[in-house]
Amino acid sequence: MPLKPEPPEKPRGSWLAILLMGSGALAVVVILTFLTLGFFGPIVVLGLVIFGVIGLQYLVWGWLFERIYRSGTVTDEQPLHSIDERNR
Repeated sequence: MPLKPEPPEKPRGSWLAILLMGSGALAVVVILTFLTLGFFGPIVVLGLVIFGVIGLQYLVWGWLFERIYRSGTVTDEQPLHSIDERNR
């Protein structure tokens, strides 16, 4: 039976693409804010605040649950604060 060929390597990402997308998005936001006489600005700020809160929750709860998961199993008789104290 013939061997399967190796899959080709995926091209590596570039920070230049991220920088260009970010600057393009910033230009679009500035143009829309200017054209709508400032109405679009507070909507963008509200969106950034919402995504900021979501990101903060992801980091905090992800960190907490990772500590609980890595510390071992949690039983009904064992309170969560004892697991936290054991990791110190």
